[in-house]
Amino acid sequence: MGGRILSRFSSRTIPRCCMSAPYSHENSPNRHTNDSPGPARPWRWTAVLAAAALALSAFIPIPASAATSTATGTGTPIAVKATEATWTTIRQPNTPQNTTPYVNATSSADKTFLKFDTAQYAGMSIVSATLDLKVASTTSTAPGVQVFPASSAWSASSLTDSNRPVHNNVELSGAAVQAVSGRSISVPLSGLTDTALSGSTSFELRYAQKYVSTSFAGRGESLPTLRLVLAPSISVPEPVVGSDKLSFAVPGSNTSSKKVFAHYFPPYPISIENKVPSSDYYANNYLTTRGEGGIHANYGGLLRDRPEGRAPLSGDWKLTDMKKEVTDAADAGIDGFTVDIMSLSGLNWERTLDLMQGAEQSGRNFTIVPNLDMTASAGKAGIPTIAAKLAELYKSPAAYRLSTGEMVLSSFAAERQNAAWWGQLKSTLESQYGIKTALIAVFLDANDANLKSFAPISYALSNWGTRTPVTIANGPDYAAKAQALGVKWMSPVAVQDVRPRSYLYDEAGNTETLKASWNRALKNGSDLVQLVTWNDYSEGTSFAPSAAHGDAFLDINAYYLSQFKTGSAPTIVGDSIYVTHRIQPHAATPTTAQKLMSPTLSGTSMKPRDTVGVLTFLTAPATVTVSIGGTKTTFEAPAGESSRTFPLALGTVGASAARNGAQVAAVTSPYQVVARPVVQDLQYYAASSRTK
Repeated sequence: MGGRILSRFSSRTIPRCCMSAPYSHENSPNRHTNDSPGPARPWRWTAVLAAAALALSAFIPIPASAATSTATGTGTPIAVKATEATWTTIRQPNTPQNTTPYVNATSSADKTFLKFDTAQYAGMSIVSATLDLKVASTTSTAPGVQVFPASSAWSASSLTDSNRPVHNNVELSGAAVQAVSGRSISVPLSGLTDTALSGSTSFELRYAQKYVSTSFAGRGESLPTLRLVLAPSISVPEPVVGSDKLSFAVPGSNTSSKKVFAHYFPPYPISIENKVPSSDYYANNYLTTRGEGGIHANYGGLLRDRPEGRAPLSGDWKLTDMKKEVTDAADAGIDGFTVDIMSLSGLNWERTLDLMQGAEQSGRNFTIVPNLDMTASAGKAGIPTIAAKLAELYKSPAAYRLSTGEMVLSSFAAERQNAAWWGQLKSTLESQYGIKTALIAVFLDANDANLKSFAPISYALSNWGTRTPVTIANGPDYAAKAQALGVKWMSPVAVQDVRPRSYLYDEAGNTETLKASWNRALKNGSDLVQLVTWNDYSEGTSFAPSAAHGDAFLDINAYYLSQFKTGSAPTIVGDSIYVTHRIQPHAATPTTAQKLMSPTLSGTSMKPRDTVGVLTFLTAPATVTVSIGGTKTTFEAPAGESSRTFPLALGTVGASAARNGAQVAAVTSPYQVVARPVVQDLQYYAASSRTK
């Protein structure tokens, strides 16, 4: 909601589209709210990973900087000095200990953290590993050096007991080595055998013997040293979506300096109560005019789309769902979620915790950025309360941290508080919790005054954006403005925006809004991108797999995302076709009485149209046949990516591609076009020729 949209929606009672009626996702008494009945779910960052190999695979890569080696040949011992060595203590929970020349380790109070730059050996398999330590002093009388895998998402200058990585109980050392004052010791790390190295490797050290204090040298020539014997290089690439899933390869998550995040909206998880889709909360309350006591009758129901349905799951189904959402996003090249922090307790907060843990346990290099919503109760709380809750989130290894050690904090409607307020929040996080933050200020109105005011305290600036191809193409060059102020710019990218409850929508022109968004990001040299949104179905903006478009929008987006990250369009290695269309003419009258939507959400009307979009990704030219309502049209499509539009007609929509007399791709949309829908539904549906 940038520019003129702000004048229409000066407040954001959740959902964002819903400003005029009393209902909100934050305050509703219904079961999907923060006050939902049932037991609260505890914070679960202490869940133990199944094996050390899994823990190592989750390390966050850090660029090579200070590794030293005695040899570089595979199979030969390699010595890597620690690039960072520090410790934490419960006696000073918010104070970094990085200025001491030693590091302390006890059974519980003091923990040593070591980080080694192993980027140049990434993907190589560990045959054996030993950690060399110089014991400065100890009161030990028995063996007890313990080494555990740890996330690399920390910096010695800011690490404290309050923000240290979550402890992983998978012990690598066996506590078989005793510390002796003044001696150098070698601790075999048998738990690392056959694992693969990544960009940075970190450990947490403790001493098993109780009531014993042990110090190791943490500076100079006596720095802790990781000695490795490596097998010949093995291929351990980042997860890449290839031709088995898409028609092109997509860079894995967090493999590029160009970051793409997707805005996650907690009210709409995959499932609300783990029921069959035909009778769950979405079906009974969100997608019907009778739902939630009839409060959505005037606009035909709260939603027009929902997450893809699934059968009920056993066990911790909420966490399973969150891991799936992370995997779906990572498969499409997305680096992380900017999760909307709407409230600091209740169900939406619990979903945020689950999302953080889902990213943690997904096995993907996927990150989460807290996005403080300044129009909801979270953003209206006091700074001490907000800081305490953010500090809780930043304990997760999945929280996004810059290579400088700063934790990233995003926002929605940042201008609802002035820059001084945000500066105070940042200062509180640092002084009370030892957490330095890099702010991404996302505005509803990215005017010059807001940009200039927030630039000195921000890492990046952004706006919520507009949603028509025309308003996007004709909008200001915000990236140039931000970069001139010395900060980065995060471009908004959207596929469409349809808000029944606000009686407004924007004409997206099939996939033209999506293309226009990416064109601006590419043309203006944007540093970051935020997909708006992953799953806000109340605004009809979802990229996530859904009932109305499956994986199609996520797949199409991946093509432009790849170009943004790599600097060039990906090579097409398989043939595929996508069709997009509405299920009604835009002016159709629904059979249910309701107030209809106006195409003026972005403030400037773009004339609605009735079209079918056919988007092709082809390895070579092919003949494409389009069938719309029984009428067939044929055209020649070139190799690569191309798109055409055709008049919408009632009935079935489909398309196929043939080359040398053989069909290479075909799709029939499962969504019928009707003259009179039950409720007005102006979102674009999508279908794909590819199979999951």
